[in-house]
Amino acid sequence: MTENPKQIGADRIVDAAGAYELYGGPVIVIDFGTATTYDLVSEDATFLARITSPGIRIAANALWNDTAKLPEVEIKKPDTILAKDTITSMQAGLVYGYIGQTEYIIKKIKEESGLKEAKAVATGGLGKIISDATDQIQIYDSELTLKGLRLIYKKQ
Repeated sequence: MTENPKQIGADRIVDAAGAYELYGGPVIVIDFGTATTYDLVSEDATFLARITSPGIRIAANALWNDTAKLPEVEIKKPDTILAKDTITSMQAGLVYGYIGQTEYIIKKIKEESGLKEAKAVATGGLGKIISDATDQIQIYDSELTLKGLRLIYKKQ
């Protein structure tokens, strides 16, 4: 169980509750928002662990705001990782980099927790791009947070 539950953000609790109620446990909930968050919920609904990394948009902003000559680009998956120009090079690094991060973190969560059967549920603005590009995410639910809020409200 997480050491200090009071430090868990309300959005993460809502997403975890929604994913658990809708899709069962164990479940890994991934929210591709400002930060990319990964939360592990056990079969008995225990919030076991959490991982937080910079979101895709934060990484993209760092590229075009903190470098001298890199332009702002649309965040989308290019047809190939083998980019031949600056724009697709940046898109490849951002998107394929997050695909790799996501796959590695999901595999590591399953390995270290022993919950190899945990399903991964993704949400968040740019989550569709990543979830469509990996078999490590079984479900993409763009409305997971709203569904979680509704489920919590009904239980109250």
